[in-house]
Amino acid sequence: MTDADELAYRQLTPKMLEQNGKPSSHVFGPSSADGGKPSYSRSSIVTPQAARNWHTAYANTPSAGVWAVSVSEVIETGRYLVDDSDTPLPANVRRAPGHCFVDFRGLPKPRIREIRAVLLMRALERGEIPTEEPLADGELIAETA
Repeated sequence: MTDADELAYRQLTPKMLEQNGKPSSHVFGPSSADGGKPSYSRSSIVTPQAARNWHTAYANTPSAGVWAVSVSEVIETGRYLVDDSDTPLPANVRRAPGHCFVDFRGLPKPRIREIRAVLLMRALERGEIPTEEPLADGELIAETA
């Protein structure tokens, strides 16, 4: 990914958020399940709302909100975003539209902590990306209070 201003959207689930609704310190880094490749979605391919809707429909845990980092912010850390959205998948495997990842592979834990802290700071400076909670299955309009 080369457009420095392009955003990479990160879907945060409820357990990735602190009680104040802000992201936990670890969420912009890798987890044991992603092989050093935490998932994001490209803003040039998908809207934040469409990315959240897809995640809520197909991931194990629904999205509680969308946060983002830019390509330039990732490059500042010495890492890069990889667009793997056109990479072939095994049968019956789905990938989010515009899927990409920050490449953390091969890094020692102290460096991972440093990078994810920088990405968290950048995302917090930007704030949560505005989206609406997706409608539940069978719901035609959102309920109002």
